[in-house]
This record gives sequence, C-alpha cells and structure tokens, in this order.
Amino acid sequence: MKALLLKDFYMMKKYCRSYLLVMIIFAGLSVFDPTWRTSSLSLLCLMAAMMPVTLLAYDERSHWNEYCAALPYGKEAFVSSKYVLCLINQLAVMAVFGVLWSISGGNSMNEFFMTASVGFCCSCFSMAVIFPFVLWLGVEKGRVLYYVFIVIGFGASALLKSFSVSESIDIKTFFDILTVALPVLSVLVYIVSWVISVIIYGKREMR
Repeated sequence: MKALLLKDFYMMKKYCRSYLLVMIIFAGLSVFDPTWRTSSLSLLCLMAAMMPVTLLAYDERSHWNEYCAALPYGKEAFVSSKYVLCLINQLAVMAVFGVLWSISGGNSMNEFFMTASVGFCCSCFSMAVIFPFVLWLGVEKGRVLYYVFIVIGFGASALLKSFSVSESIDIKTFFDILTVALPVLSVLVYIVSWVISVIIYGKREMR
C-alpha cells in the first residue's frame, strides 16, 4: 500500500496544484480575517477528503486500474489506499491550520480542536457516503455528489458559526451531544463505507 500512496502523492503534486492554491488562499484569509477560520477549515477538510475522488478520475483516464491489476496489489489494497489517503490529507490540513490558528491569535486551542474535529468528522462522513457511489456509478456521476457536499459543508459551517454566538442552553446541549455522537457515527460510517467499496470494486471486471 505504501507504493500506491506514494503514487497518489506524486499525482497530487502534478495535477492538483489548483487545489493547493485554493487551500493557500483560504488559509491566508483565516489568518487576516478571523471570521473565516471556521468556514475555511471546514472547506479545506472537505477538499482534502475529496482528493481521492479526483485522483480516481485521473486513474481511470490513464487506465491505471488495468495496469494496477497486473501488479502484485489486490483490489482491496487499491481501495484501501484511497481511504488512508483521505485521512492523511485531512490530518495534514489540520496540522497546518493549527499552526496558522496559533499565529493569527485564535481565541483558544479548545475552540480549534472543536472546529477541527467537527470538520474532520463531517469530511470523513462525506467521503464515506460518496466513494461507494463513485466506484459504482463512475467518477463523472459521483462528482455531482461532491459538489452537493461542498454546498452542504458551507451551509453547515455557516450554521455552526451562527450557533456559536448563541447562549442558548439548548444549543450548548446540542453541541455536547454532537461532540460525542458525531465522531462515533463518522467512524462507523467510514468503516462500513470502506467495506462496501472493497466489495463493489472487487466485483468490477478489468478490461
């Protein structure tokens, strides 16, 4: 799997520079304008999580799937590398954003970890829902879901931002429940999605 991940990193370096530019822009906005911190982190986590979908499109365009089938890698390893890449990308985004948060004078690291955990879990959930459909329907049709989740991500971050300024007891209770329930739900959905994707890809015939 290490070789498959290395191949994906090389592809990201060559083909995904526009994504990197967008990430730099939003990271810069979060430094100079604190009101962008929550929205920027949520968006960047979502973009990082969806990177495997973009790489899968390049794999299919270059017929890498057929070539990979001739190598000593099982279909399970191919699918698993995409899920592992999703986690690595998000952890990298949060590490960089944590440094930027400290430099820009974030209110508290507790607020950062709360925002990062919500963004991480929601992004994993998005990847988990979309990726099996991408393998089943194809990248082009599955990419529609990608844009839908970007819109949902923006809406959710804006909603959370509006809730954060509220002193309502109900909202605080909601966040306490969300802090516990969201990570558990995300992990379960991610694992189930992983298994389903392996099954779907395992039934695909290479031509």
